[in-house]
Amino acid sequence: MKSVIAIASVILAACATRAVLTPIDYQFVDNPVNKRIELIFANESKHMMCLSPSNWPNAAGKIDQASDIMFLVVGDKKLPVSDFNTGYCPGGCFFRVAPGKTLKGTISYEDFRLPADLVNEPKRLEFSPQAFRCSIVR
Repeated sequence: MKSVIAIASVILAACATRAVLTPIDYQFVDNPVNKRIELIFANESKHMMCLSPSNWPNAAGKIDQASDIMFLVVGDKKLPVSDFNTGYCPGGCFFRVAPGKTLKGTISYEDFRLPADLVNEPKRLEFSPQAFRCSIVR
């Protein structure tokens, strides 16, 4: 009976273990010619880092349910990104970034509903993506 309780405790502890989210530094590049913003994350850590779909845009330039955490600021206008539902991804939707590697992403101005008269104005992005250490195995 004690061994059953010990095994159950180990299983519960393993299930309760959670990845620790860490804020990451990234570069923001405004690209008015292509009407998009570009994001660049360089993994300078010694660990594989993973970002969830709500912390980085996918290949289509969409970010999962981020209208309350990502804003394009142009002058006195604060424009939220449009929500997008990534849905379920078998095996996970995480972006894995090996040490020393770079992850790039883009988001269209359309996803912020940026008015045409503001395309060439200076912009900044309010967004604080987070990553967590993950394994190399997919």
